[in-house]
Amino acid sequence: QSRGESGGGRSFSVFTAILPSLGAHSNSFRQRSVRRWVVSPYDPRYRLWDSYLVCLVLYSAWVSPFEFGFLQNPHGALAIADNTVNVFFAMDIVLTFFVAYTDKRTYLLVDEPAKIAWRYASTWLVLDVASTVPTELSRRILPPDLRTYGVFGMLRLWRLRRVGALLSRMEKDRKFSYFWVRCSK
Repeated sequence: QSRGESGGGRSFSVFTAILPSLGAHSNSFRQRSVRRWVVSPYDPRYRLWDSYLVCLVLYSAWVSPFEFGFLQNPHGALAIADNTVNVFFAMDIVLTFFVAYTDKRTYLLVDEPAKIAWRYASTWLVLDVASTVPTELSRRILPPDLRTYGVFGMLRLWRLRRVGALLSRMEKDRKFSYFWVRCSK
């Protein structure tokens, strides 16, 4: 055989065994099956859900300071809209217990339910739950001197971290201009 040929017609390289080929799409390289009842963070349906939640975060970012500054007791259509948004974020809290994550040390996708649940419970769960408590319920729970809108209402701005995460993901995507994403951020 000549120097460039091997037995099967294709040559073996350590680099092609570890890294994807130069023209491969990053999504196809990331695709990996996860355990049953676990959602891949790269699944297009989950990405769509995450993008929808970013729209709801933008709504919360606009409405929460408005309610804090101008309304003592939100009621009517605004209260219904706030509670509807809270329901979507409550559904996301439940869903997050089933979303795999990438380990920062090994860059491997972790899809073990116990590890996923522990990671979420020990990091963002408390603030996510606190930012989802309806205003009416917080007024009943809190002592009278703390019943203003500001305590739990402004915690809704905690949801803005999702926008930062989305923009960070867009910075790395070649389909979006890095300059404009940075300016938006």
